[in-house]
Amino acid sequence: MDAVYMSRNTVFAATAGAKTVLKLISPTGFNLKIHEFAISMDGVTATAVPATVDWGTSDETTAGTSTGSPVTTQIKGQTIANGITLGQNFSAEGTTYTVHGHLFVPQFMGVLIYQNPLGLEPVSPAGNADSFFLRINVSANVNVLAWVKWSRA
Repeated sequence: MDAVYMSRNTVFAATAGAKTVLKLISPTGFNLKIHEFAISMDGVTATAVPATVDWGTSDETTAGTSTGSPVTTQIKGQTIANGITLGQNFSAEGTTYTVHGHLFVPQFMGVLIYQNPLGLEPVSPAGNADSFFLRINVSANVNVLAWVKWSRA
């Protein structure tokens, strides 16, 4: 049975502008398969414009600056070390992002849970140290939580 992992950030006090909330960086030895991800905000103004949420990959040429310590927990399968590097709550953005999708999410108590269809899960490119990222662009200060459910591909 394949090992499945859940990686999550600690609470991120996001300020206006685009910020990477969570990044999973795979080594060159294996790829990541993304099964599901989620992001939520606790904004207090019901009339705030929606935030945009982007997800995609980066080749890690310019990685950005991560702050804090995200957590990965194995939730299924035979025990195997996860082998990835995590980044969270970035104070400086990387420059080599390829956005695969984006949506509006309300800043006022907004929640997005995105499940990839079985067999159509995005996989990081073979043989590269690549990453999967979740990035948010808010217009007001909000706290943000995010998680990604993934396995080795």
